[in-house]
Amino acid sequence: MDRTQVQSIDQGLFAFPRPMLRHIVGYTISFCLFMAALGLYSNSLTIPDVPRVEEATVLYHLHEDTSDYEFGPLQDGYDEWEYASEAAFVVVPLELIAGEIASDSCSWVEDDEGNGGWEYSFSMAGAQRLTMVDSLGTEIEAAFSLKGSLSPEGEVDQPSCNSDWSRTIQGYGLNDDDNFKFNAFVMVEEDPVRYQLLSVVEINRLTNPGEDPQEVTQREDRGRWALLCSGLGGLAFMYSTTPPLLHELRKVRKSNKSATKDTTSQPGVLGSNGRFFPHFGPNFEPLGFESHPARQASEDWLFGAPTPTNFSDPYSGDEHGMLIREHPNVIGTPKAALITPYSIGAVLFAGSFIWLSADLRARDGSSFHTIVGWSMTVFVTVVNLLWFFSAWKQFKLNRLIRDLPTSPIRSVAVGQAELVGQVRPSIAGTPEFSVGGRTHKGFVCWQWKSYKYVCRTDSDGDTHCSWEHRETKSGGVPFMLHDGTGGMLIDPSLWVKKPVDHGPELDEWTRGDWKWKLNAFGIGDPVYILGDCVPRAQDHLQKWGTHETLAQALLTMVPTTDTGDASVLHYGTEMDVLAKNRSLFEIFIVPLFVFLLGIFMFINYTP
Repeated sequence: MDRTQVQSIDQGLFAFPRPMLRHIVGYTISFCLFMAALGLYSNSLTIPDVPRVEEATVLYHLHEDTSDYEFGPLQDGYDEWEYASEAAFVVVPLELIAGEIASDSCSWVEDDEGNGGWEYSFSMAGAQRLTMVDSLGTEIEAAFSLKGSLSPEGEVDQPSCNSDWSRTIQGYGLNDDDNFKFNAFVMVEEDPVRYQLLSVVEINRLTNPGEDPQEVTQREDRGRWALLCSGLGGLAFMYSTTPPLLHELRKVRKSNKSATKDTTSQPGVLGSNGRFFPHFGPNFEPLGFESHPARQASEDWLFGAPTPTNFSDPYSGDEHGMLIREHPNVIGTPKAALITPYSIGAVLFAGSFIWLSADLRARDGSSFHTIVGWSMTVFVTVVNLLWFFSAWKQFKLNRLIRDLPTSPIRSVAVGQAELVGQVRPSIAGTPEFSVGGRTHKGFVCWQWKSYKYVCRTDSDGDTHCSWEHRETKSGGVPFMLHDGTGGMLIDPSLWVKKPVDHGPELDEWTRGDWKWKLNAFGIGDPVYILGDCVPRAQDHLQKWGTHETLAQALLTMVPTTDTGDASVLHYGTEMDVLAKNRSLFEIFIVPLFVFLLGIFMFINYTP
């Protein structure tokens, strides 16, 4: 691919970035979760849609004439062969005189370490016919769903659990003082007359029962599992979709790799072994090239590293004073696709979890539903706020990068500026530094991390080993940033309060149970910088040198302080920085939509 192809990149409305193997794994997981969500949702449609308890008619006793009930059409999920076309839903206190509803027990339970405690257990009995009576003595045959459309649901008063016991919650006959009483959520059918128990809660007396039976949310719960799978699938889909421009850059760099397959690496030139870094002493003294580590083609310049006219005159322009080939003023700014599968995954992820949390709050089947609903609401709200805040910052940065013209170093003015150029040595050279028994040369700004291999044994006697991060240290010396028209001195010490992107990992090595990783700017590397162009201090000029006639020699770049805009010191060109981002639509509009959806669902949702 040549420059003209890069210059013409405009991905339009939609793009599906070509996935790599790890992305295919993510897409596969997403597909499985989406299919699970579809299956759960389809299954939920077969479960009866029971009205909310608060929508039922509250009665103190059953009607003598079933025609007095307020019959209405059944909601979805009621099969015609099992149910009548119309039914009434009532809440009425009833006494169980025959049949079994549930059982519970208390027992001592010990864990693997011999520690134990008293544990209460409760379970509903299987669906069966029950004989019940109301406060006026009207006796009915009732049952939970004998066809299995709904599972029995109920709550009883929990006795104290401090000794071994078990009991069966059943009827003992008419007028027996040991009979259990319940406030029952009942579906009444007229033709034929049938009473189906939907849920029950134990009460002390038939008059003035007080407590309402629990909601029947089996259909909703199945749908909630579907929403959970959909949300997790959307999340996996999001993070399996790379920014679309990265694929375009990979194609260029893949062609570079192919072109250098059989090429012997030379100092400063990309070859099959990568691009070697030259090493300099103070005052531009050349000290040769190091063969390790080397900058690989997949991480290097798109069209080859610029070749300096000389290193000893760092402020002056190269021959002809022309901009380097990958300068934004030469190569232009490509346009990423407005929408990618990332947007689809983001909406599915956020929408599913917002809907799920709102549904749990709006219709609580139990105290567990309530806790989960409000916990998820808090979680979703916090995530939405953080996502929106992060999106706003990224939106401002992306817009600033696109809108702010990249200045040639030769003509850069004091104030906010954006520069792209090549790393070249200053009079500081490229000092050696050693870490982990290995010495590195040819670098001007670096960061290394250390890890120790640690094994720990848990309470079960299982041993788990992993690399644990122990230390991160950064260092550097002033270096020249050169764009072909001229050079400017950049001092990493002025950027210590801002995170610096040192680029891809350059080296990794181990000694015993220790491991180190190195990221760095080396001589010849591309660098992008966004900040404030300011005059250098007098002591800085004396220490690191200047140029008698070139204005940029009196200037340097520092993090922005006054405007509140972001500052960037980043490995790579502007295209590398932008390629890691998405379109302004995906950066800002999608999180904004999700944020507003969350507010609406929080305020105005009803099941």
